[in-house]
Amino acid sequence: MVMSLSTLIDELNPEQQQAAITDSQHSLVLAGAGCGKTKTIVARAAYLIAQGVPANQIQILTFTRRAASEIVARVELALGAEAKGLRASTFHTFCMFLLRRIPQAFGLQQFSIIDRDDQLMMFRLIRGKDDKKNANTLPKPQQLCDVYSFARNTRQKLSLALEKQLPEFLDEHEAIKQVMQDYEQRKRERSFLDYDDILAIVATALAKSTELVNYVASICKHMLVDEMQDTNPLQWALLEPLKDQVSLFCVGDDAQSIYAFRGADFENIHHFKERVPNAQIFKLEKNYRSTQEILDLSNWLLDQSAITYDKHLQAYRGDGVVPKIHVFSNEFEEAAWVAQDLKRRHQLGDAWQDHMVLVRSAFAARHVEAACIQSNIPYRFIGGMKLLETAHVKDLLSLLRVIANPLDDIAWMRFLTLWQGVGDVGASKLAVQLLQSPEIDPITEKLEKFGRIPDNTILIMKQMAVLRHEVSACVALAIEALTEQLAENYAKKDWSKRLNDFDLVKQLAAKHSQLSEFLEEYVLDPVSISEIERASEQDVVTLITIHSAKGTEQKVCYVPNLTPGQYPNARAQGDFAEVEEERRVLYVALTRAQNELIITKQNLSQWAQEKYDEQGRFIETYFFNDLPSSLCRTESHQQPQRRSSYPRRNEDEFDGIDLDYGLDFN
Repeated sequence: MVMSLSTLIDELNPEQQQAAITDSQHSLVLAGAGCGKTKTIVARAAYLIAQGVPANQIQILTFTRRAASEIVARVELALGAEAKGLRASTFHTFCMFLLRRIPQAFGLQQFSIIDRDDQLMMFRLIRGKDDKKNANTLPKPQQLCDVYSFARNTRQKLSLALEKQLPEFLDEHEAIKQVMQDYEQRKRERSFLDYDDILAIVATALAKSTELVNYVASICKHMLVDEMQDTNPLQWALLEPLKDQVSLFCVGDDAQSIYAFRGADFENIHHFKERVPNAQIFKLEKNYRSTQEILDLSNWLLDQSAITYDKHLQAYRGDGVVPKIHVFSNEFEEAAWVAQDLKRRHQLGDAWQDHMVLVRSAFAARHVEAACIQSNIPYRFIGGMKLLETAHVKDLLSLLRVIANPLDDIAWMRFLTLWQGVGDVGASKLAVQLLQSPEIDPITEKLEKFGRIPDNTILIMKQMAVLRHEVSACVALAIEALTEQLAENYAKKDWSKRLNDFDLVKQLAAKHSQLSEFLEEYVLDPVSISEIERASEQDVVTLITIHSAKGTEQKVCYVPNLTPGQYPNARAQGDFAEVEEERRVLYVALTRAQNELIITKQNLSQWAQEKYDEQGRFIETYFFNDLPSSLCRTESHQQPQRRSSYPRRNEDEFDGIDLDYGLDFN
């Protein structure tokens, strides 16, 4: 067995090795893009186990389930049976594990988890309607939800969160405070926990109780934290009380911190040394992904910043092709050229799947997407909606949730409003009645009396209640109960495509023995559609948002629309922290390319070159303003301005202007 550990360690470069086998109590590994941070975490976990630390005493914290299972699989591959019991989970799943294992330590008995849609529903009910008579001056439910979550995750007062997120509503502070208090009150009454509660309850309890800290330290001696740069103050509050008793091994890249809008705190990694004074810092700067030319451009981008990143990535692979910038007159021409170039490369024998297009948002992808459809280029888009966040799947889950927990009034609201003629008011009245005797027989009687829900659906609900422990059967029955109504509700919204998603839900459900466990797991960490698609290895071009692209790489990468006003986005102009975050977003995009990096941009009107955006706003910062020509080759595809070809008349022929328009009224 040790043989494979030594193989694992031998595969590391000196810097990675040093980090993986350190005996320092706390470590921070600053790993540049493509410098093998996952490899280092895997080697660290394997090394600890080989040193005699029991596998179940190691807890790995990641941001996605995919990353967690990948790390565990790689350690098991190296160590076999010794690695059994190694835990890797997201922050939420780890806290859930504690809440379920020792609920009494947090003063909890029975509780249900609610997701964002449920939160929105609660905020909608508390906020009230927009009346014609009384205009509702409060923020929209979505805004209330966002500011609430932001305040919790950044651990700051409501007034500060409003100032940051919704400054236009500062005058409504008192009224918003009231809504938030009502929301918390309702959660307490119903024993609901939202996403933020899951972390906050554990963080608060750890800060107050040495017994709890001792307990967590008894089940995990070592915490290995991935993507440290994306942690927010609330996640740091989970780690901080443990640092005297638990060994922290944090890995991340300060240059890839791009989640401030979700409350991520760049300082967690940038000032780690001040927070954990005895920590050792390791730097990984040998990049195994890209050629030196791609890294030279990326290093230059960071060097232009006032923040000292002090990153100078070196390419293990050596030299390659200089990145190219292609300039176009507008974004239609730009997108058409990208599609043409993809086609050309495919005709020369390159596989579609060797190409990736990195965009800012789903909205920004639309031109390239349209050009791919027009040119018959097979592609998939990653970064849009996640499967279990799509409305029709939520509808299906609402029925499963009321079967799993008949007291879940939010799920009842969603389920009841699916049916013709049932609005919020009628649904909430009926939900109150259903909660009074939450057994299946009285519930189905009331539903029959209500008269809006088909008899067949009610009959299926009775079957589901009996088969509660057969997850797959329940899911199949729920689909049967709702398909007809959902087909009507989504008739205009590509129902046939949506219907296929239910097969995916069936696949996911098949892995679980308890309905409540299935619902909980997927509420906590919705599996993205793309993850499931990723498994079907089709030969397609990947269109992906930069925020979804962390950790990915591809041979040829296109970064479209690197135009003034876009990088940094016009909204960020003038705000130092936001401009810097934008710089890091671009850095993440550039460092995905292995062999070729192709950048495209529009040249907005020649006279205002690089100074004004298309709305005529002055641009203070544009990341490529002073780009040295040696780092990038530029090629212009702009059409020269054509002279108008109308025949010229002699000046003296102008005998007045003939305004020939309007109706002939005769």
